[in-house]
Amino acid sequence: MSAVSDEAIEVTRNWFETWNRGDLDAFIDLYAVDAELTPPSSWIESGTISGRQAIRLFFEGLRQAWEGEDAAILRDLCRTREAVVARMDWRVRGRVSGIETHLSITNVNTIEHGKIIRQRHYLDHAEALKAVGLAE
Repeated sequence: MSAVSDEAIEVTRNWFETWNRGDLDAFIDLYAVDAELTPPSSWIESGTISGRQAIRLFFEGLRQAWEGEDAAILRDLCRTREAVVARMDWRVRGRVSGIETHLSITNVNTIEHGKIIRQRHYLDHAEALKAVGLAE
């Protein structure tokens, strides 16, 4: 089996582009109808979220928690046999607290037929690499 396709890389790049421009409809359309998303295990919203509509509600909730800048900056992108690994910096400011936050998150995306079918988020980049069989 060969590495994931260029199309999968493009879908991952579009994930960042659509999020940063605030186009939630185009952003959610990148997910398959029956996609699964797993946030970092330490988040309140941990556990797997199933289905495009539930994923949309999850991201709408994130948008509601922040105000002002909300930018997901792609730092590194690589492909494995089965997934696209995207390391990012996420800069946001809390709506209630006003506290600016900078998170380093790594997404592991499984993409088929131009849609994300599984996405797992990690706060520890080394843990994400280990999950896909790579070492940092």
